[in-house]
Amino acid sequence: MQALLSRPVLRLAGLVVGLSLVVAWASLALRIGTRADTIQNMSNILHGRPLVFGDAHSTVHPFYNRILFPALLLGAWQGIGLFSEGQWYILLRIASCLFGLGVFAWVCRQPLQASLTRTQFATSLMALATITAFVFPWEDPTDVIDLGAQALAVAAALGGRFGLALAIALLFAINRESAAYAGIAWFVLAPPRPLPRRGLETVVICVASYALALGVRAVISNTGAQNWWALPHNIETLWLSIRTFGIVGWLGVLVGATLFLSACVDFSTPLAIRFVALALLLAVPGLLFGWFEDVRVFLPCFVMACFAVAAGKEA
Repeated sequence: MQALLSRPVLRLAGLVVGLSLVVAWASLALRIGTRADTIQNMSNILHGRPLVFGDAHSTVHPFYNRILFPALLLGAWQGIGLFSEGQWYILLRIASCLFGLGVFAWVCRQPLQASLTRTQFATSLMALATITAFVFPWEDPTDVIDLGAQALAVAAALGGRFGLALAIALLFAINRESAAYAGIAWFVLAPPRPLPRRGLETVVICVASYALALGVRAVISNTGAQNWWALPHNIETLWLSIRTFGIVGWLGVLVGATLFLSACVDFSTPLAIRFVALALLLAVPGLLFGWFEDVRVFLPCFVMACFAVAAGKEA
C-alpha cells in the first residue's frame, strides 16, 4: 500500500488521469455532431442491424465483432441504470481512455523498466498520437481500448508468457480485429527461442484471434464478415491527397504524427529499434485492409513508436 501511495506512483497516476480526460474531451467534443449515430450504432452492432453514418446506412462494414464496448454500454444502461444511455456512453468513453493510457504507462514503468520521466514523456506522446486519430467524423470506441490491448500484448511478449499473449489476443478480438497483432508483437519481442517454435506460436496467436473475430462477425451479421481489400482505394486516396494537399486533411495529420514520434526515438537502443520494426510491420495490414483517411488504423503503430520512445536511454 505504501508503494502505491509513493510520490512517483501518484505523479504518474495524476498524469494518466489528466491525459485521459483531455483525450476523452477531444474525442467527445470533436465528434459531438455525430454522437447520436455512434450511440445508435452500438445497439446496431450487437443486433446485426445496418450501421448509420449520417444519411448513409451500411451492413458491409467489418465491425460486427466489435461488441465489447456496446455490450458494456448495454449492461451499464439496462443493468445499473442511474444515468441515460448517452451519459453512460460518456462515462465508458472516459473509462476506456483511462484503461488504454493507464495500461500503456504501467507497461512502460514495469515490464519495460523505463524511468518515471521517460514514462511520462512516452505516455504524453501516446495521448497526443491518439488525438490525431480523431480525424474521422464518427467515434469508434474500440480505439483506446485497442491501445490498452496492444500494450498488454507487449507486456506478455516481453515476459515470454505465451498463454497470456494468446488470452489477450482472444479476449480483445471482440473489441477489434487488430488484437491479432499480439502474434506479431510476440514474434518480434518474445525472449530468444528456436525460430520454428517462435513462428508457430505467432501463427497460433494470430490465427486464433482473427478466427474468433470472424466467427463473431458471422454469428451477428452475414454481410460483414470479411475485411475490405483497401489497397487500390488507398493508392487512389493517397494520390488525390498529395495533389490537393492541405494541412487540415488526414495526410497532414498522419505525416505530422509520424514525424514527431520518429524524432523522439533513440535509435541507439536495440529494444527501441525492435519496437520501430514492429510499428513498420503493423503498418502493412493497415495499408492493405484499412482506410488511409481513417488515421486510427495506424494507432497500433503509434503505440509501438511510443514504446520505442520509452525504451530509449536517459539523457
